[in-house]
Amino acid sequence: MITPDREGTAYRQLANVLRERISSGAFTAGQRLPSEKDLHDEFGLARETVRRALAILRSEGLIEVRHGYGTFVVETPVSIQLSPGDSATSSTALTVTRSDGSTEVYPAGTILTVADG
Repeated sequence: MITPDREGTAYRQLANVLRERISSGAFTAGQRLPSEKDLHDEFGLARETVRRALAILRSEGLIEVRHGYGTFVVETPVSIQLSPGDSATSSTALTVTRSDGSTEVYPAGTILTVADG
């Protein structure tokens, strides 16, 4: 239950609940979120409160609105640090950012190995 007098305002609490559902995998990348009306019904909050919570998640880059289709969880990039001798592969395109700031995009399935030196 979300109550405005506990842990901040209701819209921030709702944003926290939805953020947790995204981070726990309850909502996955590409998945459509429940509609504003469904969230209003589930949490008993005003639609404007729901909109403000969604605006927070949108500003954090966690969700995107596709007009006419709904609100969807975006795929968040994963950053890993590789050491010499380590390798990485991805089932999706892999973007490598080098220490000088340049980037390269490799197709899915490419195996990258960090060379010594």
